[in-house]
Amino acid sequence: MKRLCYMMLMAMVLAICNACGSGDPVRAIYHWKTTYNPTQYELQWLRDHRVQRLYLRLFDVDVYDCEERAAPIATTRFLQPLPDSIEVVPVVYITNEAMDRMQVYDVAERIAERVKKMAECNGIDLHEVQVDCDWTERTKNDYYWFCRHLQEELHKDGIRLSSTVRLHQVDTTLASLPVDGRVLMVYNTGNLRSPQTENSILDYADVKPYLRRIDADMLDGMDYAWPVFGWGVAFDEQGAFQCIVRPAALAADTSTRLREEWGRPEEVRRVQRKLPAHGSHTTILYHLDSLNLSKYTYDEIEEIYSR
Repeated sequence: MKRLCYMMLMAMVLAICNACGSGDPVRAIYHWKTTYNPTQYELQWLRDHRVQRLYLRLFDVDVYDCEERAAPIATTRFLQPLPDSIEVVPVVYITNEAMDRMQVYDVAERIAERVKKMAECNGIDLHEVQVDCDWTERTKNDYYWFCRHLQEELHKDGIRLSSTVRLHQVDTTLASLPVDGRVLMVYNTGNLRSPQTENSILDYADVKPYLRRIDADMLDGMDYAWPVFGWGVAFDEQGAFQCIVRPAALAADTSTRLREEWGRPEEVRRVQRKLPAHGSHTTILYHLDSLNLSKYTYDEIEEIYSR
């Protein structure tokens, strides 16, 4: 009898845990390099944090010649097979200059075909494609039309289209952006070139003005992307911006005034608490790189993923 009661109690506990876990965010991370060749540390990190989805940049679209035509550049090379236990979502980055010059229908069709071919060649089971563009008011209409054409091309094969969204792009018209999913990129929120900026990667003081004008319904169904990376921002003696210094070179750079920046976990959690909580969504970290990820503890990553 005692054994039966124990088994019934355990079944109830498991049912409650499963019910609570059903709304947990999908765990995802960006891969933003021109070569797919993850280290053992990075592969183990994916396993340790039970990552379910990899958003993998395939290529950029930029203006590249004297005729200022928009074309693919910086195509990712694959030196390892992709993990079969993780969903892979190809991402295409489009510069604002390319968006300003492209014929949206023609380029949308060519991008769709190129992504499909690269996915087939590299064993990607294609369910979704994401586009990333820092469009402005001047190129907003072009971007919306581009997404409409690209979505039509992808839907022919049952493929979803998602788009990144920056804080300055969130307004009442965002709901009409013709995509199947939106990802709010909550990083690179400050003025990197200003010597007065404390942390351009993420600082609540930079996010707060946006949150005042963003209604909760504007973010309905939105996925969120968070920073787990860092760099140095170098200035000369007069305070003029010089360059970005990558993590590997931070210790060696002594020739300039250097502001070291990181996506601080406490700042991420502070902003997370201010954003509206909704149903099941995806939490994406930027990005899969051992030099950056090794700066964060297991618990810090888990806390970001848990909301």
